[in-house]
Amino acid sequence: MFTTLTTNRYRLSRNLFVLLATALVLSGCATYSVGVATVEQKTSDRNVAGALKSLDELKLTGADQMLYYLNKGTLLRLQGDYAASNQQFDSAKRLMESLSAISVTEQAGSVAVNDTLKAYEGVGHEQLLVYAFEELNYLQSGNIDEAAVEARQFDIKQRLVAGKNPSANYLSGAFVRYLNGMAYEEAGESDSARIDYSKAIEGYKAQSSAGGFGVPTALKSDLDRLENPHAVPRKSDTRNNGEVVFILHNGLGPSLAENIIRVPNPNPQHGTALLSVALPKFVQRPVSVARFELSEGSQSASSELVENVNAIAKKSLDDRLPAITARAVARLVVKDVAAKKIKKQSEDAGAAGMLIGMMSDVGAAVSERADTRSWSLLPGNILLARLSLPAGTHNLKVAFYGNNGSILATRDYNAVKVMAGHKAFVSDYYLKAN
Repeated sequence: MFTTLTTNRYRLSRNLFVLLATALVLSGCATYSVGVATVEQKTSDRNVAGALKSLDELKLTGADQMLYYLNKGTLLRLQGDYAASNQQFDSAKRLMESLSAISVTEQAGSVAVNDTLKAYEGVGHEQLLVYAFEELNYLQSGNIDEAAVEARQFDIKQRLVAGKNPSANYLSGAFVRYLNGMAYEEAGESDSARIDYSKAIEGYKAQSSAGGFGVPTALKSDLDRLENPHAVPRKSDTRNNGEVVFILHNGLGPSLAENIIRVPNPNPQHGTALLSVALPKFVQRPVSVARFELSEGSQSASSELVENVNAIAKKSLDDRLPAITARAVARLVVKDVAAKKIKKQSEDAGAAGMLIGMMSDVGAAVSERADTRSWSLLPGNILLARLSLPAGTHNLKVAFYGNNGSILATRDYNAVKVMAGHKAFVSDYYLKAN
């Protein structure tokens, strides 16, 4: 009898420890959320150095390591430190590959506790955009050969991602294909450029229902030019021109909020007091810039939408939600059975048993959390403008327009070098009026 009571007390103590440990781990989630909000605010204030410091202070490791690489790579890119940015993106890509081999093992933990225990590997559209930003880093730093290498690597990655998501036509990688074509042209690989321009057009058509827009006009012109190389240019005086390609990271992409559904258990003595299911909820953040005009003197070009991150992220969540819901329901069953066992073991433990029973209810409730992690610093969308200019050094101006047609702000980009027959890549970000 003494041995049985001792064993039961040991089991109860162990269960209490596990529940308290779970509560402590989960309390760290709030700190992460607050920290990411601070990073985003400092980025919005164009205080990238401060945002980098705040990100480092979060000490994202373990299951959140990918988030550190993705967000730090983005911040370094916005800061103009392209080489350091690509180091982070390379680390992210290596981690993606390693996580794909252990995801089945981690899945068991997500069913038992919650999805936040899984190491974050990035959803499909995020994994594709890593290649876009790394390629842009190479193009903006003038490392054309490496940009072309990145384009070839993307071709393999996109086919793998699309193969795992055969019904997700929004994972065409159309925007990255568009960049690939420009990178190949800069590298003198016109045939490869023609192929990727063609794939980009196919991709934009395939994802139009999810993205909400069609094929960019300039892309159509690129393919027509390469398919008809002997056509006479419309203006002979532009033969020796170069081109400025201006890319805007517009706003912040969506975040995910937690939607918790709790209902009383009709039989709380034989399970948890509350039946809880937590699911992620899509939250779209405002995007200030509707369009922009890139100009020098009397020459100007209007922007085109080339990537709608918000729309694609929403479609991605919609597609994943049935599986997320199934895991949440499975967790509900697992936790209800576990609570029943704990309460059964505590029946003869008096006041301590009642405490353990209460703690089992609390532990089951607080441990049910939705996975609201995402690549926080992705833009809401990406706008691109292309302006043909004579070879030389140019002082550019960009006017940003809001949805009501009013000018939000203007910015100057001085001493941009343009070479005949080549593209000069320039980028910036806009999160709020400043």
